[in-house]
Amino acid sequence: MIAHMRKSDFKEQTVQEHLEAVSNIAKEFGKKVNVPSMAELAGYLHDMGKNTKAFSTYIENAVKKLGAPSVKIDHSSAGAKYLYEKYYIDSPKKLSESISNIVIEMVGMVILSHHSGLQNFLQTDGSQSDFFRRVCREDLPHYEEVCTTFLSVPGNQARVEELYQASLKEMKTFLLQLQQLSKQWQRKSHISKPVYHSILMKYIFSCLIDADRTDSRRFDEDDHSDLYPSNQLFFKESYDHLIDQLQEWAAGPDASHPINELRAAMSEQCDLLAKEPSAIYQLSIPTGGGKTFASLRYALKHAHLEAKDRIIYVVPYTTILEQNADAVRKIIKNKDMVLEHHANVIDDAAGDDELDGYQKPSLKQIQLARDNWDHPIIFTTMVQFLDTFYGKGTRKARRLHNLTNAIVIFDEVQSVPIKHIPLFNSAVNFLHYFGKSSIILCTATQPSLTETDYPLLMDADAEMVKDLPYVVKAFQRVSIASKVTTEGWNANKISNFALDELEDKQSLLIILNTKKAVLNVYHELKESSGYSVYHLSTSMCPQHRKDILKEVKKKLMSGNEKVICVSTQLIEAGVDISFECVIRSLAGLDSIAQAAGRCNRNGEYAKGTVYIIRAQDEALSRLPEIALGQKVTEQDVLTRSELAEDLLSPIAIQTYFDFYLTKAKREIQMLDTKLNIPLIELIDQSQKYYGAVPQGSPTTSERSMYKTLESRFEVIEAPTTGILVPYHVEGRNLIADLNEEIRDYDRLNLLLKKAQLYSVNVYSHTLRQLVKEDLIFPLHTEGIYALQDGGYHKEFGLSLTGEGEQSQSIY
Repeated sequence: MIAHMRKSDFKEQTVQEHLEAVSNIAKEFGKKVNVPSMAELAGYLHDMGKNTKAFSTYIENAVKKLGAPSVKIDHSSAGAKYLYEKYYIDSPKKLSESISNIVIEMVGMVILSHHSGLQNFLQTDGSQSDFFRRVCREDLPHYEEVCTTFLSVPGNQARVEELYQASLKEMKTFLLQLQQLSKQWQRKSHISKPVYHSILMKYIFSCLIDADRTDSRRFDEDDHSDLYPSNQLFFKESYDHLIDQLQEWAAGPDASHPINELRAAMSEQCDLLAKEPSAIYQLSIPTGGGKTFASLRYALKHAHLEAKDRIIYVVPYTTILEQNADAVRKIIKNKDMVLEHHANVIDDAAGDDELDGYQKPSLKQIQLARDNWDHPIIFTTMVQFLDTFYGKGTRKARRLHNLTNAIVIFDEVQSVPIKHIPLFNSAVNFLHYFGKSSIILCTATQPSLTETDYPLLMDADAEMVKDLPYVVKAFQRVSIASKVTTEGWNANKISNFALDELEDKQSLLIILNTKKAVLNVYHELKESSGYSVYHLSTSMCPQHRKDILKEVKKKLMSGNEKVICVSTQLIEAGVDISFECVIRSLAGLDSIAQAAGRCNRNGEYAKGTVYIIRAQDEALSRLPEIALGQKVTEQDVLTRSELAEDLLSPIAIQTYFDFYLTKAKREIQMLDTKLNIPLIELIDQSQKYYGAVPQGSPTTSERSMYKTLESRFEVIEAPTTGILVPYHVEGRNLIADLNEEIRDYDRLNLLLKKAQLYSVNVYSHTLRQLVKEDLIFPLHTEGIYALQDGGYHKEFGLSLTGEGEQSQSIY
């Protein structure tokens, strides 16, 4: 029976060959969480349903274009149905029987979901479980033929039995480990076991999806290269390059500067911790303290010593991602080993495996060519990280297993959307306690993630920097002055105040909360200042922003003219730039601290000044987290004299987050608007929906509702669409290239990666306006849209003004 047929030479891969290859790959992936047999069992049975003449005919007709049947053939249910019929116990009486059912439910659900995304064990309407609906189906086409063919292969039945028995032992070990974890933390927090069951199932799902697609790609490309190359030599060489650079800096003329001495001391502390076992750490280096290289130093050394597979940086903004990735490439002297993964220009749904890939070969190729994060060093975003665990479909889940046995560094961890903190904490706990990953929460403003519902299981002494209050005090390079008034300042008053400040200063940065407010102040200054005035916002594509920042830095370095930059909060994190003075519109204290990090960053001046104001024309109705941050800073921090005198102190930051998280439970929509429960409950006990199951109906041991969770989960409340923009010649050429038929998929992937630098993410209301004005058009490359020349402005990007901007949500 045929599983795949290669288009280039019509060579066939049999179903048995595919099952054996996928199961062996999945087994290797599963080892990292000690479930190799469960992953192997899923791989061995996932395409069991292709063992029919009908499917072989379907594949041959589709590849040879002989007129493929339009009816989709269900080949995902058979393997799960076979496991269910052979091993499932309707009313388990003993613990061993319950464990058996957990294994069959998890592995069976992974198998039957591998072309759709994980399904539900419970339904919101109380109807039949997706699991029972699929495995109990009596009219499954060709099922008898499938079983006869599969069992006729010598050794198949024995191998399934062997893997089943080994899977039982793995599940017992997992349950024991979960019990020990619960006992370890019982005094501080309740450990929700069903959540970790659910994430384990998603992990096995990830192993299967990546193994399936990897084998399909290798067969299609006739690829016989090493599947499991070691990165240990690379990590050692990269660490040596980093140490060489640090030693060069230590011998430089500025090495004795107090700030540089502190940076070196904190970097050394991270180096020493790399010898310790993997853990969950927090790295609270103040802004400008060199946390990127300090965390890299830990990561490279720990990866080498502990044989970790990769280092993953998770950041909130593409500006941080691009800058830090470039800095790391230069330090380690290797461009190819650092992967950037942020926005996907092609619509996420287009490449997902909802349809059989052979119906749309071009999409199949793009889908298989997408990165699975099998790379030594990766820079990605918080959006991509959370989507890996909770996003819908199959493609994003593919990379989850590559987050285990890794070092995962969260830069600016305070960017986690507040309603998703329980999901974030659960994912991080799983990666460390079950996936053997070392975690670093890296920020100048640490949120209280250990004190929430579904808390982060981090030890009290997890801080990597010793004597933190002293370090924070030593790093203070600015004074913060509040000029917040009840009525607020309009654009004209902000502009006039900025010009007054520039009379005896060389540079000034203004950070406001919305793109509209930024544009208003920018236009005021452009008309009246006579200075070099620059605008930055997410209405500009990343390459445009990079070019502006490069020009601003050049003028700041020369000191020949006065410079003003007006920006949204995108400049606050990860942008290595320094102004003499900063004006920050009232926001959360974490944002104010980040803004202060752009002032007198390297101690160039005796003291920098940060002014806090209230901007009048900021509409924050769509930005509840910014609005709450404003309120907490004003009411709970600025009103307390002991905190207001030192707003950047650890106690001020801690007080802010304590009040913020408490008030957020009351003032921010924490429940799903349709389901009226926190999303995490869909992979927890799901009591609301378990109680809706009709009396007498069969129920599973597992209760997770991953399908419902994924359908409701959005990292960004208002999802965005990436639009290619004609910025400069490169942007126009890129649009032209992607508007042609591209048969070379390596070239296509290269163009798609470049397209990330020339795209702007727009919300649905802006997208509708662009369509109405006939300013966007679809390209030949399926799923990509581009902006007409008239829709992009050389100074401020997309010419349609935006009313709001998500606080921490840049793809």
